[in-house]
Amino acid sequence: MDCVKMLKNKGYSKVEEENQSHYVEDQRKHYSKSLIATLSTVALFFLTLLFVLALVRHEPAESATESIRVACNVTRYPNSCFTSLTSFLSNTTTTKAMDPQAILSLSLRVSIHELSNLASASSLSVDCRELVDDAVSRLNDSLSRVEAAPKGLTEVEMADARTWVSAALTDQQTCLDGLEEIGSSNASEVKTKIERCGEYTSNTLAILANFKILA
Repeated sequence: MDCVKMLKNKGYSKVEEENQSHYVEDQRKHYSKSLIATLSTVALFFLTLLFVLALVRHEPAESATESIRVACNVTRYPNSCFTSLTSFLSNTTTTKAMDPQAILSLSLRVSIHELSNLASASSLSVDCRELVDDAVSRLNDSLSRVEAAPKGLTEVEMADARTWVSAALTDQQTCLDGLEEIGSSNASEVKTKIERCGEYTSNTLAILANFKILA
């Protein structure tokens, strides 16, 4: 009987050892997969960062158009950014390379111009008009702050400008959300205009957020 018990105990111990071995192996595989996933995420992050830096950290731009193209690469809407800024720039005599602060100022002017045109539209609702007027005011505050710092923007000045531009973008989004509830025939046309203005303001905010990288 004792022999039988010993054999059973040995058999049980062997099973336990095998189960423990499988558990350790499973844990090792799980850890390896987690480690690989983490390393892949980190690697993707740094590759993305290097890609962005490669877009903006190259040889100094030789023309205003090239300067704008580089700056617009950091925005969410690079095509509308480049088209709107170069189109607005064509009304000036500037052809030489532009620094980030000059491009930021130009982007603010484009946003203000588009929003000002929108504010004068007769199809705009009263609520939307107030929001657009507020957005224009905030962007003008940002422009004044940017152009009043010829030697470069300080951290405080950049923070103020970001706050105002962000608020202007929120005003436009609030107006856009309100239009979703309007069933008039003009709603679609106004919505398209506000979306375009929103893109321009978003581009301005992106240039401002990446100001140090572009400098």
